[in-house]
Amino acid sequence: MSREILVLLFTCITLVSINFHRSFAMILQSYPQRHMSLKCHQDEALLRSSQIKWQNPPHLAILTEPDACDSRTRVEETYHAIERATSDGHVDLVVVRVADDLSPIEEDKRNIHKLDLLQRLSRLKLDSKKHGSTFKLVVNNDLEIMIKALSQDISIDGVHVKERNIECIPLIRQQLQEVIIEHGGTDSIIIGTSCHSVKSALDSYQNVDYLFVGTCYMTLSHPEKNVQQLEGPAFPARIKKQLQDASDDSVFALPVFALGGIDETNCHEPVLLGADGVGVIRSVMKAEDPQMVVDRMKKSMTDVVDRMQ
Repeated sequence: MSREILVLLFTCITLVSINFHRSFAMILQSYPQRHMSLKCHQDEALLRSSQIKWQNPPHLAILTEPDACDSRTRVEETYHAIERATSDGHVDLVVVRVADDLSPIEEDKRNIHKLDLLQRLSRLKLDSKKHGSTFKLVVNNDLEIMIKALSQDISIDGVHVKERNIECIPLIRQQLQEVIIEHGGTDSIIIGTSCHSVKSALDSYQNVDYLFVGTCYMTLSHPEKNVQQLEGPAFPARIKKQLQDASDDSVFALPVFALGGIDETNCHEPVLLGADGVGVIRSVMKAEDPQMVVDRMKKSMTDVVDRMQ
């Protein structure tokens, strides 16, 4: 591996971990393109999606709340909510996603809690697998934690890359795969991203294993949007149709999750319109009974899929 590529990778990791608000694309442009193209051509097979096998839709993803790793108490609450939510095997994907607006000192403390949560969820995932059902575990926008977890044999499946950083996905996949191989692993890395435009989806779909598409409904995750600014519940289906038309594959298998304001009263709507599933945060994480909410959502979406077949 060339020195320039190593410098680039750890620059990306450092900037993400201290929440430096510049895109990976700007970092890439600061290095000679010949270094990037040489490395990418050598490992072209690693640059595209890992072709992870997903269960048949509808899919359900759970994302943690922004403060999930702010304290030991929040780690406990988050873990127990996910433990209950995943108990019936109806959750396909868990994304550990936390706020990225902390000071460096606060960030260091939270990273300790985040690694603890990931380790506990990793054990939960492996225990679920013993009983015939499991979920994929992904960390949001944190390569440093991902690499540290892999080096400690914590079973994390992948990383969710922010929409503004999609140009770095091939490099991220390549370097994480090398870390796995270095530690004797054979599993493929899952990489997902979010998109709020057709262009963003078209730019990223060949390099990712799932897409989060929104915003469908009003949500605290995007308080800056009003009703007129929402992409709406039909948007994920529109994205999926555009990608199917652009794809060379006869069977388009990339899961498209609808996001934004999803709960048990409306989760069926994006699926009815063509989404492969939904992603939720507060409707499950703040529920008194996360297991019951997940069961109801899964049934609501499954009933729609069954009627469409």
